[in-house]
Amino acid sequence: MKKSLLLFSLFITVSALAQSFGPAQGFPSDPVISAAFEGDRLYLGTQGSGVYELLDGFIKPSTRFEKFNRNSIYSFSQSDTGLVPQVQGDLQAYPIEVVSGYGTKYIVTANGVQVRFSDAAKQISDKASGIWRMTLGSDRLNFLRMGSELVTLDDTGFELDRQNFKGLIFDMAPTDYGLLLSAESGYYQWNHSVQNWKKVGSGLPIFAFDGPMARTPLGSIQVNKLLEGNWSTDDFTRLAYVRESYEEAYDIDSVADLTYTFSSSGVAVKRDSLLLYTIDPHRELPDLRPGNYDVALIGNTLYIATPSGMYTFADAGEPNVPHTTSFKTYIDGIASTDLSGALTAPNSIAFSASVDVESNSPLLGRYKVNDGPWESWDLGGPILLEYPAPGAYTVQIQVDTRADFAASTPAEFIFTIKALWYKRPASWAAIIAVLAAIVVFWQRRERLRANERLELQERLADAELQSKRGQMNPHFLFNALDAISNFIFKNQPKDAVLYMGKLAKLMRLTLESSRSNEMVLADEIDLLNKYVDLCILRYGEFTWQLDVADDLDLYDTKLPPMLVQPLVENAVQHAMRPNFASGKPGAILAQISVKEQALHIVIEDNGPGIADVEAASKSHGLAIIRERLDLLTKKNGAPYGFVLESVENDGSILGTRVSLILPLPSED
Repeated sequence: MKKSLLLFSLFITVSALAQSFGPAQGFPSDPVISAAFEGDRLYLGTQGSGVYELLDGFIKPSTRFEKFNRNSIYSFSQSDTGLVPQVQGDLQAYPIEVVSGYGTKYIVTANGVQVRFSDAAKQISDKASGIWRMTLGSDRLNFLRMGSELVTLDDTGFELDRQNFKGLIFDMAPTDYGLLLSAESGYYQWNHSVQNWKKVGSGLPIFAFDGPMARTPLGSIQVNKLLEGNWSTDDFTRLAYVRESYEEAYDIDSVADLTYTFSSSGVAVKRDSLLLYTIDPHRELPDLRPGNYDVALIGNTLYIATPSGMYTFADAGEPNVPHTTSFKTYIDGIASTDLSGALTAPNSIAFSASVDVESNSPLLGRYKVNDGPWESWDLGGPILLEYPAPGAYTVQIQVDTRADFAASTPAEFIFTIKALWYKRPASWAAIIAVLAAIVVFWQRRERLRANERLELQERLADAELQSKRGQMNPHFLFNALDAISNFIFKNQPKDAVLYMGKLAKLMRLTLESSRSNEMVLADEIDLLNKYVDLCILRYGEFTWQLDVADDLDLYDTKLPPMLVQPLVENAVQHAMRPNFASGKPGAILAQISVKEQALHIVIEDNGPGIADVEAASKSHGLAIIRERLDLLTKKNGAPYGFVLESVENDGSILGTRVSLILPLPSED
């Protein structure tokens, strides 16, 4: 099953499709002098051309208020019937601001409409900023540094103090002298009773407080000595200052159980190691550069202090989440409303989403199939399951602006895929059973016809010979059927079909050979090559080499059928398969030559060899071959030979060699 993002388009609907609407988006040429929001639609009142509305990403004359198309609309009022344009009143000064029910602000100017989603950053200062959070007694205070200005807020966000200091503000810390602030203009103490700063000294700049010590241009010195003025150069200690650094991050700050990691890509908000959401340029936070960063949650407002300014975010900095999400399904590219029941071998099943959202954060998608892992989904295209395999499916899909998808509930689709009838195991089992019955019946009929033609004197010997030869075909056929069953069991119908095709060709040669007591050497070689092809398809690659002497006429030389193939089969079963199991490459060498008016056929393999040659000779397959050779010897009056031996070198067994000696008819 392949997963792709092709063929279909994904429809993402947002209440505001862009962050600005100018003349290119239909902004009226007449001045817009009023605005109102009703439901999910923005209405604009113009000077002289009636009411316009924002619809599907474009501003167009409102059909709802068509009768006002030549009026100036100074404002809108609400009545029992809804919004009512007012044709009299006073002109409003720019900018004209209206807010939707979701908190999105629409700002009207002379040039167009600017859209500001409620989860976008609000810059309150463009000066280098910092934040100190201090607990004094039972009060928790927040000190916001913006350039040389320091603003003090309580934990609800109420402003307690605002003061400008001359020059830079260096550091703030609780000391034995209370809460101290170091600035370029001197030292200041927080007066908690009146909630403001009081200057308590000046002199050397204090770059930072380190507990009871103060770091200055001359080194580190006790705070009390510096404030009392009772110090000399001997009181200073040279200290190396090492700035705190982080791997792959500019800075890390925390609020409660959340950590804020600042890097070039933005701010990653995590709980433990789980990413919850990000704050980045999508939400109008500028690109970050190396420096110090601070975070504070004051009331429900998140403050982020950066080297380029101070920014605030509503709703504790969390992104706005989709209002509604709906999904569409497609079967083979055609929209479908129902996936229930069984689907028979579809080429593809696809899912797309329609999302209503007002957020600066990008939409994220993910899905999983059955018990598989969650996979990311690029909402620029659909989720596409190509050629799904037969079985039961449960597909879960989520769309969210949060990286942890905590604000959305997965949509679930349950369906079943059925295979075509000719790809089902039961169908193949029936076909194979019928085919096997036909082959066996055909072979038996051919044997009976051959036996009837034998002369009375040779009937008993020939009947025995046919019986032994007939035992070879089922032996081979049962192994072939077992291979096909194995492919079907492993759900490999293509391999089963390929195997069946090769088996049919092989059986055709076998059947043709069964009509005669002899077959030409060319057909025997063709049968061997086809059989080896089947074995490689079933068990895996091994080396097969067949050498035929140049002085042999392939079409004039004849030999008894079904004698050589069982020997090759024996080499595959008892040599190649053990080699595969041990990771050793396999090789079978067959040699056919003529010596002393006899056809010599040698089959040699590089398998584990035979520890007990005598016991191996009595195996079922080899015993049948020996009995056939004995009957042929009796019938034809010439010796048919068989030799089984191990291939050895310096006492090590390197494989097995089997030799057949088949007498050729006299040239007389």
